[in-house]
Amino acid sequence: MGIIIIALLLFSFIYNNTQPSDNETLNVITDDGSVHKTASYPYEAVILYEGSWYAEMGNPNYLVKESGYGPETFTLDCAAWDRVAIDAQKYDYGEGEFKVQLLRNGEVVAENSTTNVTGRIVINYNY
Repeated sequence: MGIIIIALLLFSFIYNNTQPSDNETLNVITDDGSVHKTASYPYEAVILYEGSWYAEMGNPNYLVKESGYGPETFTLDCAAWDRVAIDAQKYDYGEGEFKVQLLRNGEVVAENSTTNVTGRIVINYNY
């Protein structure tokens, strides 16, 4: 009986000392956005408007929502073979021109504009 107890204590001691700690098993991965390269994500959405706007853009199955004020450019999380959709609208009922461009590798492949005070632009692009 004593041998069995000593064997169990020895097994317990070895098992507990060979298990990794919580710090050793935790892998933390961070992304500062620097891994997005033009070759991997060739599409950009450009909002050209001097007022307030709202847009949904990207792969039609996974649209990213953004709002802002003034002109902005966004790199879209879409591969070269993905369909791309942009649905943008003025938010301030301004009378200026509201223009949206879709760029692929820096070249405009689709664009639309409006001066309507409730201007809305929809772009669907299939490469």
